[in-house]
Amino acid sequence: MSDLLNQASLVYIPSGYKEDTAYSVIPTDGSGDLTFTRASDGTRVNSSGLVENVPWNLFTYSEQFENSDWLFGGLGKPTMTDNFAEAPNGTMTASKMEAASAGYQLRQNNAQENTQMNLSVWLRTNTGTKTIQLFINNGSTASQNITVTTTWTRYEINGFVTSLSGGGRNGLNTFESLTSSSYILVWGAQTNTGTTAKPYFPTTDRQNVPRLTYEGGCPSLLLEPQATALNTNSENAAGWTAVGSTITSDSTTSPSGVQNADTITYSSSGSRIQQDFTISDTKATLSVFVKSNSGDGAYLIIRNNTTATNLVTVAFTGETFTAGAGGETISYANGWYRISVTATSGISSGNTLRAYIYSDSGQGVVSGSSVYVWGMNCTNTSYLQSYIPTTSAAVTRVADAAYKTGISSLIGQSEGTMFVEFKHSITNTTEDTRFILSNNTYDNWLFFSIENGTSLRYYMTTAGVNLLDTTISNVFPTAGVYKVALAYQDDLFTIYVNGVQKVNNTNSTTIPAMSAFLLSGKEGITSAVELVNKQINQAALFKTRLSNTELAALTTI
Repeated sequence: MSDLLNQASLVYIPSGYKEDTAYSVIPTDGSGDLTFTRASDGTRVNSSGLVENVPWNLFTYSEQFENSDWLFGGLGKPTMTDNFAEAPNGTMTASKMEAASAGYQLRQNNAQENTQMNLSVWLRTNTGTKTIQLFINNGSTASQNITVTTTWTRYEINGFVTSLSGGGRNGLNTFESLTSSSYILVWGAQTNTGTTAKPYFPTTDRQNVPRLTYEGGCPSLLLEPQATALNTNSENAAGWTAVGSTITSDSTTSPSGVQNADTITYSSSGSRIQQDFTISDTKATLSVFVKSNSGDGAYLIIRNNTTATNLVTVAFTGETFTAGAGGETISYANGWYRISVTATSGISSGNTLRAYIYSDSGQGVVSGSSVYVWGMNCTNTSYLQSYIPTTSAAVTRVADAAYKTGISSLIGQSEGTMFVEFKHSITNTTEDTRFILSNNTYDNWLFFSIENGTSLRYYMTTAGVNLLDTTISNVFPTAGVYKVALAYQDDLFTIYVNGVQKVNNTNSTTIPAMSAFLLSGKEGITSAVELVNKQINQAALFKTRLSNTELAALTTI
């Protein structure tokens, strides 16, 4: 951390997190930790370069087995006493399990079709040994009888779920009586996708978990607006309609690190898979992860079937990407690419769209040539979103929000500085993104924002009076990393972007009273603002107006 940041009153650098919280490094007492909300799952690119779900633990209340989310089966639910004993992490959060006999079941219904799954849990007895069964998908996918000893041990099983059994039950079965004097202790239950147990992630309701994505190397906090994946079977090409093509399921390792990517084998230049769905918006983005197999590629088409019109096309051949209007490509590990194409005209709400993943006709496809595919999405957005997994129905990922309220003591009132480093990826958009100081009302707030993808806007309202509102064009002309610092005091308002002064307003102004810092626009005064996705690399507040020399140094890339 730079010497300047050490002088800040609040510093957020993406690192530690838990449900509802993204930890700040300054202040060290936690009073500056950001509140985080997202009432759904989401995906990220982890530190190994793999696409994974957040949170990856599919069990809710992973240390609170008395909770009603843990269901019963067989003869009933074992008697669970939470916070009964010391857990492997040294806290008093291990639960006591008692049962009158074999046949009592503790489970949740979170198995997923066409998915490799792992179940893990820490167990120990208070005396002697006991037998208990772990099972995935009601035991039809995997089950194992475990001999539990007096030593805390993390046990795990795994298997590939082809179709759901018993509602997709994952959990534990008792194999003998467990009494008040001879029992099993349970802690840290987890179900995750993949063949092995991921690092344990404790959960309550599984919501509001920050996503630290490692696209580009170092972690950044991923913040996105709400988006819906309209298509089904995002990881199962066999769930789409095949035309002139053969699908081989789970034939190679996907960008998730699991062997669940499919092969599409072409018979002609018109070979494809396709899916129809109805849209309730006027924009759509089609994307898929692809990997060349026999030197052939794919191209994407969004078609308005209601008007029989192909709207947009983008091609990918081997490892060569040819973008049509609205096309984009991102490189991933092991030869994978994510290609996408966006349609923002020619669509009306209620239209039926058809998503095509075609053979590349420009190559004169030879019968039997093929390409690997995984992670197919068509979202109701005007730009590419993080991947949203789907199975039998459309899925909505709710908006992310990161903010901190009640921190007037950490925000400079008569003077101060707000600094944000972020990755800007969207330049072709009409939507805005804002970084805000406020008292959570429209009457007192100041912000800088990216307007229409490329322009810088700065704005201030004090006691309901609008004192500043100016837009400067072409400040963010390209995608990339930007460092922006906004410094203020009663007679000076200055903004630096990537080491260059963009604003130096000397008009007399009155700084509003401020108690909240918002990195995304979901809470409070920004509830109506639709923000484009961004990745936060670091953010800071200072209670003083930094000098121009300091502002230049702080924002230089």
